[in-house]
Amino acid sequence: MALAERWHAPYGGTISDEVTMSHRRNSTSALLLVLLLALTACGDPEPDDQADPQAQERIEELEAELEQLKDRVGELEQENQALEDELAAREDADPEDDPDAADEQPAPTDPLEDVADTWTAEGLIDQLRVHLQDPGLEAEMPEGWEPGKTDWVPFEAPDGVAGTYDTPGEVVAALAAAIDAALLGRDQWETTIRVLTDEDDPDLAYGAVLGWGFLDDSVVGRDVRITLTRTDDDRWEPGGAEQRQHCMRGVTDDGTACT
Repeated sequence: MALAERWHAPYGGTISDEVTMSHRRNSTSALLLVLLLALTACGDPEPDDQADPQAQERIEELEAELEQLKDRVGELEQENQALEDELAAREDADPEDDPDAADEQPAPTDPLEDVADTWTAEGLIDQLRVHLQDPGLEAEMPEGWEPGKTDWVPFEAPDGVAGTYDTPGEVVAALAAAIDAALLGRDQWETTIRVLTDEDDPDLAYGAVLGWGFLDDSVVGRDVRITLTRTDDDRWEPGGAEQRQHCMRGVTDDGTACT
């Protein structure tokens, strides 16, 4: 007889059966203990917080936009770096090697920048219309035309200007009336008169009659300057005079007339 059959437990079972049952009870007890501890640790289950679907969708959209903006920032940084590199290369390059140098246009200038100051000998005879002409006018002129002005040459004032006057201005006004008045509104656009007294000699003054806008493709303007002197009875009379012409087509070789 086997040893397990000879030895019996106090309650009638064999020792081997008792051992087996003990193991089963211990395993079951351990399993129940684990489940009890798990339930105790978890406590009453709470429902999970449910996120708002619309809010979650908006968050995802904003995150996507943020990623796009990050990508765009990266692209702009690359473009900026490329421009900086190109600018640095141009600054270091020889201007003669720059293919765009020939296409660059000069900066516009003030047309009145070279106008002579008032109350000066230069300002007395400075024809403003010369400064105000369209710079592109010469490019549209017929081939061979070269605008310019003649040298000063002697000018004989009309007889009607002779005599004495109370002021230098009256002398110059009489000269303008004699040489330009009949032309205004017909063959000449305008006349400007100016008077400048001598700084060193109170008995001397100078006058100018500047005409412009002649309906002539040869002579476009004319300047006349005249010397004025004070008489013993404190009046003013005309003296010697000169004239020059502003030419549209060109100036003769001797510089005395328009072509």
